Amino acid sequence: MSNKASSHLFDLIKSLSKSEKRYFKLFAGRHTIGEENGYIRLFDFIDRMDDYQEDLVFMHFRGQAFLNKFSITKSRLYDNILRSLDAFHAASSPDAQIYRSIHNAEILFNKGLYSQCEKILRSAEKQAQKHECLNLLLEIKQKQKLLIESKLYANSTPKKIEELYADERQLIKDIDVNARLWKTKSLLFQEINLKGKLRSSDEIEKLNVILSGIQDLDLENGSAKNKHLFHHTKSAYYFAQNDLEKCYEHLQANIELVDSTKFIVSDQPNLLYSLLSNIVYVATRLKDFEKAQDYLSRLKAMAGGKNGKTNNLEIKYFSTIYSLELSLYSEKGDYNKGLELIPIIEEGYRLYDDKIPSLRKAYLDYQIAILFLSTGNYNDALGRLNLILNNADVSPKQEIYAFSQMLNLIVHVELENNRFLPYAYSSAKRFFKKYNSNTKFESLFLKVINEMIKVQNRFDLEDKLQKYLAQMEPLLEDKLESTAFEYFDFYSWIKSKIERKEYQEIRKNKLLNEAV
Repeated sequence: MSNKASSHLFDLIKSLSKSEKRYFKLFAGRHTIGEENGYIRLFDFIDRMDDYQEDLVFMHFRGQAFLNKFSITKSRLYDNILRSLDAFHAASSPDAQIYRSIHNAEILFNKGLYSQCEKILRSAEKQAQKHECLNLLLEIKQKQKLLIESKLYANSTPKKIEELYADERQLIKDIDVNARLWKTKSLLFQEINLKGKLRSSDEIEKLNVILSGIQDLDLENGSAKNKHLFHHTKSAYYFAQNDLEKCYEHLQANIELVDSTKFIVSDQPNLLYSLLSNIVYVATRLKDFEKAQDYLSRLKAMAGGKNGKTNNLEIKYFSTIYSLELSLYSEKGDYNKGLELIPIIEEGYRLYDDKIPSLRKAYLDYQIAILFLSTGNYNDALGRLNLILNNADVSPKQEIYAFSQMLNLIVHVELENNRFLPYAYSSAKRFFKKYNSNTKFESLFLKVINEMIKVQNRFDLEDKLQKYLAQMEPLLEDKLESTAFEYFDFYSWIKSKIERKEYQEIRKNKLLNEAV
């Protein structure tokens, strides 16, 4: 037998919570007459595996009848698990409850029990309106029209027919608006995920063309879900071009919308978590540390609740919260508090191991590298950056990889690795030529490093760095170029070389001046 057999059943079983596993065994006992013992034993054996090896299954159950047609056995067990999950989650999913009501109404309609069918449809309609299940509402309208026809219009009036028509047109309009919003959001995110923050006017124009598809929408009387999707799309649009003030406005509008319409959160429990994560990051960048801390506390409270979390959600919560918290401490210059989190993060690495997506881990390691660099722990910083740069799963096209390259050069400067620096510089230069648009900031940064490599006289170097620092000042206010300073305060680091002071001292003085 091959160990490369399909692991779909294994993956499904491993995704189940303890409650879902317990419910499946009860469900299997009620619905699989004569076969449940074999199903449950197979279920338990697969559940105990660390990775799926079909050879071991055949060895363990040698001689059992169900092995003769094992592909059919696996398929039936898989289907039974899905059926048990459907039953287990039926009460917690508004869509599932409404769909079941529609199906029950259809059964009653086919039996000619029209009054009972009408009663169930009215109840389903109220639930669908409450949760803004637009497509299900449209299906309910279709059933209501069939009821009117089946009764030969006996209990209908022209007014009722007109009202039904108006309701249906409004639903179709809302569904069309939702489709346009989803298409625009998806095209926007596809572009952002490919390019990251915008670094040129051509890239901005491309997003403007995408966004033009929703500029004429009238959402004043639209659904809450459509309003949320609109603000979500606009916040991403402004974030991509580093207009953080406008991005924050749309994030805040969405939080107010979610807080006033609780059903959005109950239907999509991860929505508020993502929203809070985004607003913590943006508030941190806007240096509104009090707001950032408030939202971070709300985020932690939400993560600490039950909320039916799965392992995947726990990993997401872990990586997101600690990345945001490290970023907040770095931005505030509170490096020691950030360093205190590292043992906790290391324990998370040990606990979740390779289940943490490489990109999420890269952002955590980058934040840790900044803390080490800022506090003079250069070898530790280099170790973290090497984890990112040597990870084959982190694409060189990702921004985090590019800025790790830059931070890597800074660490080698601090370590005075003079023999290695020319090689590292040439490698970085080739990298930016191949993968990057070579923005003004990147060109200027590489010139700074080059001067540090070739200039021997300390005073000459300081004069040249002063010139480059003056050229960098306008970039701090340029929305397209200032993205770089979100990853590290390169300006303060160059200034520390000119003034012959520690980076941490320069950085903290800058923060104090900004607070005044």
